[in-house]
Amino acid sequence: MNSRTCVLALLTLAPFAAYAAEQNFTKTISLRDRLDLAIVSGAGNIQISQGPAGRLRITGHVKANDWHATDDRIRDIAASPPIRQSGSIVRIGSTEELTHVIIDYEIEAPADSIVQASADSGDILDDGVGLDARFNTGSGSIRASGLQGAINVSTHEGDIEVEQIGQGEVKAISYTGNLDLRNLHGAVRAATGGGNITISGVPLGDWSVQTERGDIELALGNSPCTIDARAGGGQVRSGLRVEGADTSDLRHLAGNINGGGRRVIVQTGQGQISIR
Repeated sequence: MNSRTCVLALLTLAPFAAYAAEQNFTKTISLRDRLDLAIVSGAGNIQISQGPAGRLRITGHVKANDWHATDDRIRDIAASPPIRQSGSIVRIGSTEELTHVIIDYEIEAPADSIVQASADSGDILDDGVGLDARFNTGSGSIRASGLQGAINVSTHEGDIEVEQIGQGEVKAISYTGNLDLRNLHGAVRAATGGGNITISGVPLGDWSVQTERGDIELALGNSPCTIDARAGGGQVRSGLRVEGADTSDLRHLAGNINGGGRRVIVQTGQGQISIR
C-alpha cells in the first residue's frame, strides 16, 4: 500500500473513531428546606427551569469534545455523576478531572432556590428559578427571567438578558456583549465594553450604566431620579422632562426627573443615549 493510500485510509477511518458515544443520567433529590444550589461546568450549557417545591431533578448529557475521551470514561461519568449533597446544599459539576468532556445540564428546581452557576464555556439559561442568583460564564450568553432578590451576572464573551421580580441590587457585566435588563427595582451597576445596553425599571438605589462602544436606552417611566448622561461620540435624547438641564449641549444631559431622587449615571464612549 503506497503512502497516498495510507493517508486516505486514515482520513476515512478517523471520523468513526474520533468521539465516544453520548451518555445520559437523571437524578432526583427530595428537599426539606430551601435549596442552596451551585453548578459548575467546564464545558457545556446549564439550563434551569422551575419545578415543584421540595424536589430537585438533574439531567445530564455527557459527551466528548475531542478524541481523548473514551466510551468507558463517558459511561463512568454518567454512572457516577459529579453531584454532592449535604442536606439542602447541593453541588453539581466539577472542572477537575473532566477535561475533554462536555456535560450539558438540565435542572428543575423550586422557584425560591438560592442559585449559583458558572461555566467556562457554555450558555446559562434560567426560567423562573433563583433567589440572590449569581451567574458567570467565560464564553457564552446568560438569559434569565423571574429572578428574585439580588442578581450578579457576568460573561466575558456573550450577551446578558435578565428580568427581575421584586427588589434587589443588580450587577451585570459583559466585556463584549449586549445587556438587556428588565423590570429592575434597586441599585444597578451595568457595564459592557462593546455592546448596547437596554434597561427598564425603578431606581430604588443609585444606577451606574456604562458602555465603551454602544447605544444606551433607559425606560424610567414616572420614576423620580437625578440623571447625569454623557455621550462622547453621540447625542443624549430624552422623552422625559429634565428639570434644570442645559439643552444646548446635545452630548450631556443632567438634572432632575419627576422631582429628583436616586442618582442615575449614564455614559457611552461612542453611541447614543435615549431616555424615556
